[in-house]
Amino acid sequence: MSQEKIYTAAIVGLGRIGYSLGLDKKREQPASHTMALEVNRRIKIIAGCDKNAEACAEWRNHIPSAKTFSDSSLMYKNINPDIITIAVNEDAHFEEAIKAIEAKPRLIILEKPVATNLNDARKIQECADRNGVPVLVNHERRFSDDYAAAKSYMSEIGPLQEIQASLYSGMAVYIPGEDQTGAYSLLHDGTHLIDTILYFLEDINSPSQLIAIAEKESSTQKKDDNDIFFKNRNADSKTIMANSLLKRPVISGIVIDEQGKTRQLNAFYVTHSCPSVNVFMSGRSLFFGFEIALTGTDGRICIGNGYCKLYKAGESALYEGFKSLVADTETHIPKKTYYFANMIKNAVDFLDGKADLKSTLQTGINSLAILEEIKRKLV
Repeated sequence: MSQEKIYTAAIVGLGRIGYSLGLDKKREQPASHTMALEVNRRIKIIAGCDKNAEACAEWRNHIPSAKTFSDSSLMYKNINPDIITIAVNEDAHFEEAIKAIEAKPRLIILEKPVATNLNDARKIQECADRNGVPVLVNHERRFSDDYAAAKSYMSEIGPLQEIQASLYSGMAVYIPGEDQTGAYSLLHDGTHLIDTILYFLEDINSPSQLIAIAEKESSTQKKDDNDIFFKNRNADSKTIMANSLLKRPVISGIVIDEQGKTRQLNAFYVTHSCPSVNVFMSGRSLFFGFEIALTGTDGRICIGNGYCKLYKAGESALYEGFKSLVADTETHIPKKTYYFANMIKNAVDFLDGKADLKSTLQTGINSLAILEEIKRKLV
């Protein structure tokens, strides 16, 4: 039996998602890129990079065999890893992704979102295509065992009637003037919410085609200057391809505080297979909450951070001659989600030639296009 190949890895960004969330005793571990790479026996971490000297020193204490650098360009001159993980803040995604791609590793793992805007995302995609470098985007719920179980259960709840997706936090939904930093929840956490909706919908919608959102509007479509799927004022002559599942939202329930920050909104969509998709985001909450409820004709799925509840229509305990939703206690729901570990396993399987990437630049761009259309209706 031949010996399994070991893949080398380097990490750019040694902060929370890059390293320190892996020390959080309340989180399911591994919960950072460092720990997820470290626990996979097929990967050897050989270098880390961060501009913060203290972060580098702390990380080096954890992995003393690895080299540390304060500049990624210098790191790429000294090492040639198979995998480069980009775990920097949103405003640095574009610069670091381009540098990493041009270093030509076998795979890049890029933290969500792809970039802070579609133009930068397109340039990342063009650079990746030009250099032949595949990119895995860490939209973690595509790798999570509980979300996989929920998606498999969709066939049990009948045709979809409604999807309600909710995000609650204390971070403003949108802050004017922060477009380059992405320091608002519409982008920071909203990218997970939108990507998860697409994850549930993309296989059951027909057609689920890509459309060029920077091209002139189709003659068969009603002109709408705010519709990013048909007009992008900031785009150059290049086109950006995005999935058309969620488009032309009806925005309501907007709450803006005295500083001009958007604190709450609803975005309503109609899709081919679900006539009611409602996205609710709040930046007014004293708690963090993330939930998606999918209601079919025969049942319901409720899934969020730390729980997955499945229901089927059954004989009602409340009313004679009626059916009610009854908890499904027979279907297995994973207690551990392995969301980060499965992401790294997908990377290894891809490099082995055994699997496709479950979360790609294209799926990341799909989410970004939807978020950007919502944002354009706020400004």
